[in-house]
Amino acid sequence: MSRRYTLLEACSETGVQRGYAVHCLRAHWVSPAFPEESTLDESDLARLRLIATLQEDFGVNDEAVPVILHLLDQIYGNKKNPSLARRV
Repeated sequence: MSRRYTLLEACSETGVQRGYAVHCLRAHWVSPAFPEESTLDESDLARLRLIATLQEDFGVNDEAVPVILHLLDQIYGNKKNPSLARRV
């Protein structure tokens, strides 16, 4: 069973401010692995770190974040299921 993090624990682990994490959740850039419990898992924390890096280090604006995340989701989805890549 993977570790579950509250929002405050996730912020502490990732180094992002609470308001920024809430913004990412409200924008649906991060979807909690356990929404019924309002907790995040390791993959949620990794996504939160990625978004923060994209915006802070690379200057990506809010409009571009969902485009980049969608493309990355497609790439990693194809790596997990190569038969999907052959159909495209």
